[in-house]
Amino acid sequence: MLQFILADGSSISARPSGTEPKIKFYFSVNAKLNSAADFEKVSAAMDEKIKKVIEDMKL
Repeated sequence: MLQFILADGSSISARPSGTEPKIKFYFSVNAKLNSAADFEKVSAAMDEKIKKVIEDMKL
């Protein structure tokens, strides 16, 4: 497995499948949640961040 830790604490992990000729990618992002009221806003921002990483990697 290869794991890349980004400057903001997010990570991208890549590992080959053990049974198929493909690579699996795992993405992890994080953000500070100041209050429960901010959950939807922060969650949407993290979803956009993951979409941008996938787009940048051309997956």
